[in-house]
Amino acid sequence: GGDGRIMLTLAEAELHLPEGILLNQSFGSVFHGVLISEINKEWAGRMHEQQVRPYSQYLLVKEGKPYWRLAALTKEVFCHILQPMMRKGSLFLEQKGYEVGLGDFHMVKQDSFQGLEERFWTGTDKVHHIDMEFLTSASFKKNGEYMIFPELPLVFNNLIRKWNVYSDSMVLGEERLGNKLAESMCITDYRLHTHPFSVEGRRIRAFRGSIRLGLFKDDITRRMASMLGAFADYAGIGIKTAMGMGAVHSDIAYYQKKERL
Repeated sequence: GGDGRIMLTLAEAELHLPEGILLNQSFGSVFHGVLISEINKEWAGRMHEQQVRPYSQYLLVKEGKPYWRLAALTKEVFCHILQPMMRKGSLFLEQKGYEVGLGDFHMVKQDSFQGLEERFWTGTDKVHHIDMEFLTSASFKKNGEYMIFPELPLVFNNLIRKWNVYSDSMVLGEERLGNKLAESMCITDYRLHTHPFSVEGRRIRAFRGSIRLGLFKDDITRRMASMLGAFADYAGIGIKTAMGMGAVHSDIAYYQKKERL
């Protein structure tokens, strides 16, 4: 893309697994281990001091084929994580004791914080609803407990926190903004079920499925929710998005313009 401001990148590569091995979403934590071992140690150390990881990664199966997806939230991550991975033809999964072939990475999509802002915050198209599909198991941590429903304050506060750490554009600084957004819309449809995620043998209580957000009370809510929804495709939602949890695909639906006869 010609946009010099590109920061948000979602890329995927097809995986070639050894005969008889089936991909499980919980391989996400194994792939995370490989990722960390492959990148520049000094940079990885600095990055690790941040509370919010500047990337997310996860595994998914599309049309019967396994894929690995990597999302970068900053230019630095693009250079230090994505580019080195794009040069590799295979990965050795030490925890599993075998090698996995990597197809060519291709860009699923790219954006910038400014681009999202222009499209959704200042754009003129009116959003009717947002469909959020949780592609891998998601969970939230609240008062030391796992929360297994996508309660909207949890969803939006999580996205706002990630946005504010990495955005080079507007900062969403308003007090209790996530709660205010949550109060100004509804989940109008959902298909959810529990689906645990394993990290190093520990089962994390989590959920999968989809929700539809709509009945936006005002234009500000509509704009903010769609901007954060689009961002969620890169950042993921909830805990352990670097380990393969909380991967999201948001489908933002606009009002159909009525044809005038």
